[in-house]
Amino acid sequence: MEEPTYLIKSRSGETLIHGTSHQVSEWISEKRITSRDELKRQGWVLYEKDEAWAAISAFPEFSGPSAHANLLVIRRQNLWLLSAAVVFGLLGLVLLAVNFLLPAYDASKRIEASMDTERNAVIRMQEASEAAKAADAEAGRQKAIAVRAEENLGAQVKEVRAVRAELAGLQSRLEAIKTTMPITLRWRESLINNDQVVAISNTSDASLKLLVSIYDANGVQTKKQFSLTLEPAGLTASTKESGIGESIKHYFKKGESVEFTDVDPGKDFRYRPVRSVSP
Repeated sequence: MEEPTYLIKSRSGETLIHGTSHQVSEWISEKRITSRDELKRQGWVLYEKDEAWAAISAFPEFSGPSAHANLLVIRRQNLWLLSAAVVFGLLGLVLLAVNFLLPAYDASKRIEASMDTERNAVIRMQEASEAAKAADAEAGRQKAIAVRAEENLGAQVKEVRAVRAELAGLQSRLEAIKTTMPITLRWRESLINNDQVVAISNTSDASLKLLVSIYDANGVQTKKQFSLTLEPAGLTASTKESGIGESIKHYFKKGESVEFTDVDPGKDFRYRPVRSVSP
């Protein structure tokens, strides 16, 4: 088996020299190198997993088997100490979590619950505000409907009043038509003198019983009054005149007037009087 070669590292990390085990032992005895200097072995079975650098004291061929064993013991002790430190560190972290993180977690839960309560309160307030707005909008809509209904009612009242007024006018005109005496008057000059005579004709299908009153030119009623009966239209006695030998025994001077009054007691109404002035 080929003898291994040892590489010696300088403090700067570079390979300084290399030699056999015998040469390295001489260098140690000559104090050219110390047991703390680092070696790297090549060409033989290593104690390490790969060709690693290690202190000279880790090589049994230079320090004896006991040195290597002591080194392994120290490494195992260091490993146990490191494991114990890791365990204690984890226990410390657990204690810290128990002492600080759990209260903080509980506080965060309380804060979250408080925030949820606040959010729920805000949501309820928003819902209440929206409900109030909807109620206001509905109240406004109902008010607008009421205003429109009132306006429509006012318009309908006006229409009813207008219809009533129109109906009253129609009734008044109907009453006027109904109570208008159905006669026609025609003035002409007398054949005997220059005075005027009046011809009166019944235009209805019923007979008329009239009172004829004479007024002077000043509009003052005279003592002359005559009873006059007119037969229904179409009959001979439906038209009569004034003058000598007639039912109205009077010749009219200019400005004098005649008035015809309904005096028939057999009707439930009376025609309005008709008055006419001589031309």
